[in-house]
Amino acid sequence: MKVKMKMQLFGNFCLEYEGVRLDEDALHSNKLTRLLAYVLINRDKTLTRQKLIDTFWEDDSRNPESALKNLMYRLRAELKVFGEREYICTLPGAYRWNQDIEIETDYEQFEKLSAQIRSLDDEKEKKQLCREAIACFNGNVTPRIAGESWILSKVTWYESLYMDIVKVLANLYEQEEDWSRLEALCNQALLTDMMDEDIHYWVIKSLCGQGKFDLAMLHYEKVSKMLYDSLGVRSSERLQSIISEMILGSEGRVTDINDLMMEVCERGRPKGAFFCDYQVFCQIYHVEARRLKRSGMAENMLLLTVRRSGKLRSERSVDTGLIEGVEILGELLQKTLRVGDVAARYSQTQYIVLLPTCSYEAGVLVAERTKKRFLKAIGRRKLDLVYELGELTASE
Repeated sequence: MKVKMKMQLFGNFCLEYEGVRLDEDALHSNKLTRLLAYVLINRDKTLTRQKLIDTFWEDDSRNPESALKNLMYRLRAELKVFGEREYICTLPGAYRWNQDIEIETDYEQFEKLSAQIRSLDDEKEKKQLCREAIACFNGNVTPRIAGESWILSKVTWYESLYMDIVKVLANLYEQEEDWSRLEALCNQALLTDMMDEDIHYWVIKSLCGQGKFDLAMLHYEKVSKMLYDSLGVRSSERLQSIISEMILGSEGRVTDINDLMMEVCERGRPKGAFFCDYQVFCQIYHVEARRLKRSGMAENMLLLTVRRSGKLRSERSVDTGLIEGVEILGELLQKTLRVGDVAARYSQTQYIVLLPTCSYEAGVLVAERTKKRFLKAIGRRKLDLVYELGELTASE
């Protein structure tokens, strides 16, 4: 009689039959878990002893033949929890899963759903299948197996499939303006790939759609910093566009003056300069440049660069001292600049500062004072701070 068992590879490895479960915790051994998963994934193949030895004992100088026999004996003993039948058959110089025992797996269901989603046009059905596939994925292959060389390519492939499905569903949620579901979906996806800018775009879009503009701006600034610190790149045009929409697009929002004042006023007394993302800095720059045309007042921008003393650039690929110096400069600017000044990180070693109602001469004094405080703050680190000052040009 045919027997059908269920295997779960995603999340927590488990084999189940008629309410009885054998999971990775019950097996009490990572090697047993890996061997069972390997046998089940390759259940349609005959696995030679040499193949199993090469897979699981490639760096082991002890007696791998004996170790394999012992591990297979222990595995068969564990499988008896499902009843007294032969689950793994012994062949001359090889092993094979009993072909009379069918296995239904979550990873194969995930693959099937992924293929169906790509072939569908009906949006309602596509949305339902996306949800099923995402629920099936459950965080990819269990960590106890995911690092094995024999499954590593599948782990990467499943992650890619999952992110593609998330983006299909995110597009559908965006079209429907189902912002709360979009936010939850994308926050969950970020646990799999924190560096995907499309997902971050949808998080910010969903927050804006729910009127959570402060949270949207905070998320954007965090993502911009993460991308620059990790990859040395600025956020994409798509990610920047959502911030422009937030800053410029308030059409359709109905309120009264009291609610508006409550929304735009800062809570508590503002202290120090306003630190922001570079893209936000550019928006403020354009506003200030337009204002200058009307007022005729002076306004300057300061560029501060941290570098190794006597050198244009560091010879080290990772210069910890230089990185620490840049962090010290950021903290110093936060504490010492005026309320109303605007500052942003421009590059790995540079900050830019907007100095409203500040003449060129006064700007030089600010720069020199900042340099003096910086050199004192860095202690014995062999760093220097150079600056350039330029006057804002009134926008035509």
